Amino acid sequence: MASFLFSQHAQGWQQMFRRSQSGGFFSRLFAWLMLGVVLTVGLLLIVSVLLLSWLLIPVLMYKRRRALKARFETERAYRQSSQGDIIDGVVTEVKDKV
Repeated sequence: MASFLFSQHAQGWQQMFRRSQSGGFFSRLFAWLMLGVVLTVGLLLIVSVLLLSWLLIPVLMYKRRRALKARFETERAYRQSSQGDIIDGVVTEVKDKV
């Protein structure tokens, strides 16, 4: 009984598939043209994003390098200016002011 229902169901699917395959020449041509347009738009989008990344990555790397260099210079200047305030020595006893 189950195999009969399965074969009947499979035949229904086959008939529906044959009906969808029997489209005319213009409907198939339109489907292929739409597929080509979608693939072309996708390809153009991917290529434009790739080119944009190739243009932006060096610019962003230059900006980051310049910011790091400025930060390094600022830290070095701070260290040089604060070196006079440092007293080297050993603390032997700390008295609380009460």
